[in-house]
Amino acid sequence: MEIPVEIFVKIAYATGIGVLIGIERGLSSQDKAAVASQTSESTPPNAEEPADSSAQPDDGILEDTLGMRTFTVLSLLGLIAGLASDHYPVVAPLTLAGVSLLIIALYLRATHLGVGITTELAAIATCGLGILCHTHMQAAGLIALVLTVLLASKRFAHKLVGQMRRVELTDTLKFLVIIVIVLPLMPDRALDPYEAFNPFKVTFLVILISGIGYVGYFLTRFLGARKGLGLTGLLGGLTSSTAVTAAMAAQAKQQPAWRLPCAFATVGANATMFGRVLVVVALLDRNLAMHLAWPIGAMAGVAVIASGVLWLVSSKQAEGAQREQVKLKNPFSLGPALKFAAFFVFILLVARLARLYFGDSGLYAACLVSGLADVDAITLTLAEQAQQGLLLQNVAALGITIAVVANSVVKSGIAFYSGGWRFGAVVGLCLLLATGTGLGVGLLL
Repeated sequence: MEIPVEIFVKIAYATGIGVLIGIERGLSSQDKAAVASQTSESTPPNAEEPADSSAQPDDGILEDTLGMRTFTVLSLLGLIAGLASDHYPVVAPLTLAGVSLLIIALYLRATHLGVGITTELAAIATCGLGILCHTHMQAAGLIALVLTVLLASKRFAHKLVGQMRRVELTDTLKFLVIIVIVLPLMPDRALDPYEAFNPFKVTFLVILISGIGYVGYFLTRFLGARKGLGLTGLLGGLTSSTAVTAAMAAQAKQQPAWRLPCAFATVGANATMFGRVLVVVALLDRNLAMHLAWPIGAMAGVAVIASGVLWLVSSKQAEGAQREQVKLKNPFSLGPALKFAAFFVFILLVARLARLYFGDSGLYAACLVSGLADVDAITLTLAEQAQQGLLLQNVAALGITIAVVANSVVKSGIAFYSGGWRFGAVVGLCLLLATGTGLGVGLLL
């Protein structure tokens, strides 16, 4: 009888799941043993011994029982039950119930040791994942990976809960309500004749801006203002540098001490955006990417230099102020995001109206108007037309450059409007130097 290859794959999945979770639990027990040995070494010599001398053997039995081999056996046992359930459907639930009773009995035996129930629950889950390997191997592997990460994050989770404030939990729930409940209820269609106001897209934009501010809040709290906001800007620039500009401007307005770190994050996000434009174009048309390498590359280079200068200046300022502690406010705030969404809809409406008057004949004017609201759309359009031979390479390159410059002008306006004139002056100067240099290079070439 020939055994199907799929059976071997399922056995490999089940074995890997058991080994993965078992190794993590084994390392966790070693950490506990190390902590216990350090505690015993710090105990005074004349300290009294525990009254129950059988606690130590039981503890060793418990750790040996739920080790890597046991988790692997449990996962394979679940797979066997899943295979048998093809002919006898009652086998899988009875096996899982029997394993659960056995684990519960083992836990009740060790309750006097004061141990937790996490390992026992992980053992039951491992058996269930073994059963799942029979029908959905990939899902079982993914769930096992998530479970292992949760088990390994014990110290981080305890530290996070210990440092978390009530307002942070409340704002997190508000944020999740908007994502899970409000966003799906928004109609995904334009409600005005100019197709400028799409409730779904506007709500998504509000979530994006609020999410960047939310992530920036926690990164700032754990890493400090410079590192936290800088990392937020670099990561946010991969999705929307405009949203990063709005979020950082709101932070700078609320916390003037963060003005330079927020400016660094904003300029860094725009440097990331310049690189993103080049990557998108290169994926569609390498020849066009070569034409854009000089102007957009010049913008990215100047932006990187400017962000580096802002980093150094903010570092010296922090040292001079002896790392002044700034009071963190709520992590989730809808006000600045709603203001920016309204501003974005206004710019989009202006762009739509201008396109109606200019038409398709004025390509550069269309690029200028489109860049006021979004860079990606006009970039993809021109790249596709250049790839199909409908547009000259140098014309498409200059059009994309103009759109990027126009978008940078809009972000400078957002920086002034939402972050104040000091923040706006710093961001505007950096973006002016970057885009001016890139535009000059583009016109020369």
